[in-house]
Amino acid sequence: MKRNLLAALSCAAALIAVSGCASVPNPASIPKELTIAELSQKGQTAIDDNNEKAAEVYYRLIIERFGTDAGALTGAEFEIAHIRIKQKKWADAKTMLEAIVSRYESSGGAGLPPEYLILAKNDLSKVPGLKPEDKPADAK
Repeated sequence: MKRNLLAALSCAAALIAVSGCASVPNPASIPKELTIAELSQKGQTAIDDNNEKAAEVYYRLIIERFGTDAGALTGAEFEIAHIRIKQKKWADAKTMLEAIVSRYESSGGAGLPPEYLILAKNDLSKVPGLKPEDKPADAK
């Protein structure tokens, strides 16, 4: 009985240790030829695996490598802001989401993927402490 209990506790400790140490890629080791879509897919897979740190590496790499593409920049920034919402890092999320919404309201905003405006407004409406007049009117 004691041996089984010790074995079970040992296995549980090993599982906790492994899940708590999810790997985070070194940006320098990520192939330069990966496309925006491939990096984004890796970011989504990392999120699905509850590895937000790895996901952020991929999204920051999109910003670094493809930041001149306003659509890619907006998508990657939204994903990072959405991670902040999930982490309840409200101030960071609010700043990023407001920047995204502002980008849509600028003269070049019409050429951006429309889904990120809706998603950013939805996430912005989740930030606690916003006065009613600061909450996006069309957030769902």
